[in-house]
Parts: sequence; C-alpha cells; structure tokens
Amino acid sequence: MYKRFDHFFITEDTLMTREFAEKERIYFLRLINRKKWNFLYLFLVNLLLSVQVLLKEKPDVIICTGALSSIPFCVIGKMLGIKLIFIESFAKMDTPTMTGKLMYKFADLFIVQWEKMLEHYPKAVYGGSIY
Repeated sequence: MYKRFDHFFITEDTLMTREFAEKERIYFLRLINRKKWNFLYLFLVNLLLSVQVLLKEKPDVIICTGALSSIPFCVIGKMLGIKLIFIESFAKMDTPTMTGKLMYKFADLFIVQWEKMLEHYPKAVYGGSIY
C-alpha cells in the first residue's frame, strides 16, 4: 500500500537492512546503544545524518516505529513542522519503551498495538496489530 506514495526509509545500518536497500530508497543511521561508551558521539552523528536527510527529502509525514537512533530524526522533523506518527512496539505489551515515552510528547498521532498500553498513553490511538 505504501508504494503508491513517494517514500523513503531511514533505519539502522545492519546486515538485514542492507539487503532491504537493494529494493527501496533507504538512508542509514548508526546503530546506537545508550549503555556504550560511544553513545553520545553516535547520537550526534545520527543527528547530523538526520538533518541532511530531512533537508534533502523534505517529507510531509514521518512514520516511526521506534529505536533509539530514530529520536533525532523525529525531533528535528517536528522542529521543521513535519507531522509525526509514532507506532509503539508490538513487543511491549505492558510497559512503554524509552523511545515511546519520549516520542509521546512530540507525536501528532501516537498508536499503540495493545489496548492495555492506553493506560500508559491515554491520548494514544489503539491500532491493534499493525506489523
């Protein structure tokens, strides 16, 4: 369904996503872990990469499914006036993700995939299993 629209993907650079790049227009962010010594450096690298992609592509909407590396992209996008849709992880049935807790404050539309998650995100929309 999404193929009807002009689109691109931005994701973490992994072996699996590299294979995906053969079929889609895709940009890569650095994989980051907040517990590693180089977190701040990689976060800043992702921030710069995000600015480059956003200025080049100028999207109308960002649809995000999380991961810590996506935060700079989403926040800068919001600062540029881009609509943000955030989909909380299907894997989290009882507790919010760290990224979800942060994005809840910025998202124009916040979707949860488990009805119980509405307790944590009262303004969210229950979407059921999306992916």
